[in-house]
Amino acid sequence: MGTYKHGIFWFFFVSLFFGVLLFPENGACATPGTHSNSLLWKVSGKGIKTSYLYGTFHLVPKDQFVLPSKVKQKMIKSETVVFEVDLDSPKLSRLISKSMRMSQPLESLMTAQEYNLLTSFVKDTLERSMQQFRYIKPGFLGQLLLYPKLLGYSPESYDLALLDLAKKWHKNVYVLETPEEQVALFDQSTLEDQTSQLLNNVKQFDKQRKLMKSMLSLYQQEDLNGLYNLITSQEDAAKSNDMLLDERNHKWMAPMVDMMQKSSSFVAVGAAHLAGEEGLIQLLRAQGYKVEPVLD
Repeated sequence: MGTYKHGIFWFFFVSLFFGVLLFPENGACATPGTHSNSLLWKVSGKGIKTSYLYGTFHLVPKDQFVLPSKVKQKMIKSETVVFEVDLDSPKLSRLISKSMRMSQPLESLMTAQEYNLLTSFVKDTLERSMQQFRYIKPGFLGQLLLYPKLLGYSPESYDLALLDLAKKWHKNVYVLETPEEQVALFDQSTLEDQTSQLLNNVKQFDKQRKLMKSMLSLYQQEDLNGLYNLITSQEDAAKSNDMLLDERNHKWMAPMVDMMQKSSSFVAVGAAHLAGEEGLIQLLRAQGYKVEPVLD
């Protein structure tokens, strides 16, 4: 996969983690409805063609990337493959480039001491100079600079791998959000909130890395409930979860069901969108559809 796509995809790591990578709180509430450990779910019932729902982890280590054969098999059987956003879109790249810029320098959003801390971290830990990043919004900067180091590996993407397969197998490709809708997610947080989060991420970098490893471990165990609970139990995550998970899940339901009515569909979205009371599994069941795990 090309450098262009991976560069774009750092920003759509937002779909699962933007706004919730703070510090873990103790404990997490139980999540109903997804008792079996599975990332792949069969959807069937009234008026729809048998379809599948697959939870992705947007970026993983190359040496840990495994796309199960059952996922490929169900995708081959499907006529349409559905993603969150069109990662091939030149418009998406243009909008990101425009949206990430700000008129004021980064140092105007924080104290001199905080800016010195950030500059030292970027120089010592990331081996980069802050000078070239001074007019990039803090929310984008955190993903551009911190996530590659936070992840600690050269990443592979389930979403991009599935997109490549969809094109290879000549599938119809459908997306749930426009480039404008995806980029608008970044503007939901004020520059002040983005700055606070960026500084917290820098100060808690080692804890963040451990949190990321925990998330990846739960994903590899196909433990949707555990992954969802870990994400939603983060400090001050409620607002972000409403915006990035619950609201989008409800918005996606109508076009997703419409697509399933027209053709057998394979829907690939961030794994956190599947679990929880407002997750896609529960929302589909609430509308009377049968949603069951594909275990083999």
